[in-house]
Amino acid sequence: MASEPITLTYLTVDVFTSTRYLGNPLAVVLIPSSLRPRLTQDVKQRIAREFNFSETVFLHTLDDEARDGLAVTSRDIDIFTIEEELPFAGHPTVGTAYLVLNHLGWKHVDTLVTKAGPIAIEPLEGEGGRVKATIPHAVHVHRQTLGGLLGSGGGVKAETRDLIQASLSDDAEIREAELNGPVVSIVRGMTFLLAKLPSLEHLAKVSTAKRLDFNKVGGLLDKGEWEGGFVCRYYYVPTEEERRDEKSGRKEFKFRTRMVELGFEDPATGSAACTLASYLTVSGREVGGARFELTQGVEMGRQSEIEVETTAVEEEGGEVKVKDLYLGGTAVVVTKGEMYVPEEPVVSKKTGAVFEKRLIEKYIQENHKEPGTDEELDVEDLLPIKTNRIVRPRPPQFTSIPSMLKAFQDEWDALVLESYNTRQQLARTREELATALYQNDAAVRVIARLTKERDEAREALSRLTVTASAGGAATRGDDAMAVDSEGLPEALAAHVDQVQAEKQKGRKKRPVPEGWATPEDVSALQQTAYTDLPVTQATSLALNAGYAAVGGLDGKVDLYSVEAKAHERSLEIGEPVTATVWISNKVVSATSRGSVKAVEGGVETGSVTEHAGVVTGLAVHPGEQILASVGVDKGIIFYDLQSLQRVARVYTDAELTSCAFHPDGHLFAAGTQSGLIEIFDTKTLQRMANFTLGAPVKTLVFSENGFWFAATGVGQSSVTVFDLRKEGDAARAKELQTGDVSGLAWDYTGQYLVTAGSQGVTVQQYVKASKSWTEPLRTSTPAVAVQWGDKARQLVAVSREGVVSVLEPQQSE
Repeated sequence: MASEPITLTYLTVDVFTSTRYLGNPLAVVLIPSSLRPRLTQDVKQRIAREFNFSETVFLHTLDDEARDGLAVTSRDIDIFTIEEELPFAGHPTVGTAYLVLNHLGWKHVDTLVTKAGPIAIEPLEGEGGRVKATIPHAVHVHRQTLGGLLGSGGGVKAETRDLIQASLSDDAEIREAELNGPVVSIVRGMTFLLAKLPSLEHLAKVSTAKRLDFNKVGGLLDKGEWEGGFVCRYYYVPTEEERRDEKSGRKEFKFRTRMVELGFEDPATGSAACTLASYLTVSGREVGGARFELTQGVEMGRQSEIEVETTAVEEEGGEVKVKDLYLGGTAVVVTKGEMYVPEEPVVSKKTGAVFEKRLIEKYIQENHKEPGTDEELDVEDLLPIKTNRIVRPRPPQFTSIPSMLKAFQDEWDALVLESYNTRQQLARTREELATALYQNDAAVRVIARLTKERDEAREALSRLTVTASAGGAATRGDDAMAVDSEGLPEALAAHVDQVQAEKQKGRKKRPVPEGWATPEDVSALQQTAYTDLPVTQATSLALNAGYAAVGGLDGKVDLYSVEAKAHERSLEIGEPVTATVWISNKVVSATSRGSVKAVEGGVETGSVTEHAGVVTGLAVHPGEQILASVGVDKGIIFYDLQSLQRVARVYTDAELTSCAFHPDGHLFAAGTQSGLIEIFDTKTLQRMANFTLGAPVKTLVFSENGFWFAATGVGQSSVTVFDLRKEGDAARAKELQTGDVSGLAWDYTGQYLVTAGSQGVTVQQYVKASKSWTEPLRTSTPAVAVQWGDKARQLVAVSREGVVSVLEPQQSE
């Protein structure tokens, strides 16, 4: 007689709602530990298909929860779609947490263990049985977008291009959002394309018929561990203006969302909500954290309310990363019942695949084919699987009570010995750690004392002034001491005056050159080349005669042909490069070890070390005879560009971070760590004025109009334009909201200002007729530096990873 079939208890819940038949339905199957080996991946997958929900959770319980439950505070869960197992998903996690904490009443359980890692859960105060889960995350913003992929020229196959085009919305604004939306992974294997729409009307127009199988779109996801997995589109619309909570100081956002992909729509997608919240936290630099309320599923009649909270930290390099991520909501139980576990396995003679007899016979009756293939299959093609019923005997040492006691004693002795060895190793490790901490503390104290003495000596040296005496002892050049400022030699000072006169005379009524880019031309710029250079952590970019020089912390400068869109060669510098300029045939680089090196024709022609620390900026005088450098040692050094010998020097009161020459050459600007921008006379290096930015200066650049310069600081999401003709707050001519910025460049006409940052490249235009600013271009191409190409009809940018992007008008086919 056949044995009774094994049954499992299951429940269905509607998640992210307190009203039945709203929210996102979820099936939760309870699996006692004694049955866990019986439920293979194949069996779980077939059960998930039977429910046909977007996700099904298998909750592994103890055989006797009443007796053993309090001793174990974590429970394993497996999450399955109808097609595959997922490492993590949001609404299954919240639904299971609600079931465990509220319906089953296991208040002692505080962790759900998923394939993506352990997730802490806890009930929230108030009504509705709301719960909160700490979500595992490894947020990663991919470099490519659908639009960037289509704009990469020959790098995309024709069938892939046709696949993408066919999946895009017919509405122009939705289509633009799909093309330019960032692609973000919340964890490896779970990725979303975030498309921001302008209104709820556009959200309602999103169609489920526009299917795109992202697994067939090569090149969209970054290579390596981030490739593959589940990818879909997530549309969102802000429903209220963001505001900041007065008590917590966190920003609060409210959105309406939809998740549409692969021919279906999801009523609530917790993982997508977490991805959107993480991206907005990182891109908006919300270090204080943020709270998000998202409403999803309205269009399909299953309204869901999702809550997400984030906290973030700013790392040493200025990059903001998500620290903690919480997903919250409630749920309601809809059904409860029992189901039979597949018990009679059969194997297909054609493919060797194993099936449960009852399910496969039903499938054959309906489809006459084998699942997963188009091959015909009949009931006669199924063979029962027979197993050996003979129980193997126990080993001889476990056949009597004395031998079993001896085995237990041996095992106990081994455990005690292992524990003793572990304690000894722990004691030695503690002693080594205490010694290392003591040595580290002593070293820190010595370094602090030496640093203080060095800074005091530099300050005293910078304030020392030598005056001529009657005996003339102080006038001898060989015995002179370093003074407050060393001005330029007479010949170079005369050269500065000559260049200033020529530049000022030519600027007054200088027309816009023929063929210069119009605002429409700038708006039409898009990525036409995407080249990954062999550089590690790119820091600088210089452009000259159709070639780009990219410096990096790996001690090399890579040369890139803009016309050929290809890497030409690498120049070995030997030290981490922090800044680069290119004059005629000479590439000059600054390094983190205080050196300035010149390379011409692939050969080093000069090297000088005048700074006592990192060189943070380089600038070339408009006359191309003077080179300037600044560094963390508070020093400004001028060099003769031909001989690379020092010709002038001055020390300031703060570490210097960036520098630039005025387009006329008579003024020199230096940005400081204290947030001031100091203006010096080029000939004498005497301070002329200063402007307050309010944050450590990242970069600054002068406009060709002669009276404006732009600057941005660490932690700022804007660029400030200053007017040299004014003082104080009146000098702030404009504050441009651009997002975080690492690089700036003004065009020759002074009307276009390009910015480069982690969120992309933007172009800000000053319209002289209306005395207003516009933004003709904004892209999602991340960059640390950017430069204008020929006639402002081209932009060349480089990202921190060493990827060079060329933006040009799309050539008509």
